[in-house]
Amino acid sequence: MLATLENWIKSFGDEGASLPHAADEWAKTIAGLLVEAAMADGVLDDAERVSISEILIDQLDLDQSTVDKLIEAALADHDERVEIHSLTRKIRSDTDMEERITIMEMVWMVVLADGEKHDHEAQLMRRLAGLLFVDDQDSARAAQRAKARLESQS
Repeated sequence: MLATLENWIKSFGDEGASLPHAADEWAKTIAGLLVEAAMADGVLDDAERVSISEILIDQLDLDQSTVDKLIEAALADHDERVEIHSLTRKIRSDTDMEERITIMEMVWMVVLADGEKHDHEAQLMRRLAGLLFVDDQDSARAAQRAKARLESQS
């Protein structure tokens, strides 16, 4: 499974690589992390929800119904979650640095989807980078790539 995750992450954005459906936990983890990022400012707006949906559909090869369920479950978990360590622990232990930076790029795409970066979102991204052992420079480069992707999609 880790080899499949590695291939999926390395091809992020290429041509919609897919993670096997047997990897439900990874889909839940990624969805949870993306929802956490979107909710950092207290609101999941339409642009952020669309961004999360597109990432999950395009990269995990999921259908809209499954994605909607993942987002709703992640929102429910968000309401009960008091920390993000549970989301980052698996990612940190089961991925290498390049993969974690790519995941940071996905999260940055959600943070930047509404065209604004709130203080709470910036704080979350610094905390997330620390929890994933991604340095500030790599996180900044991931943010730049995410911004470029979003601009090219417009």
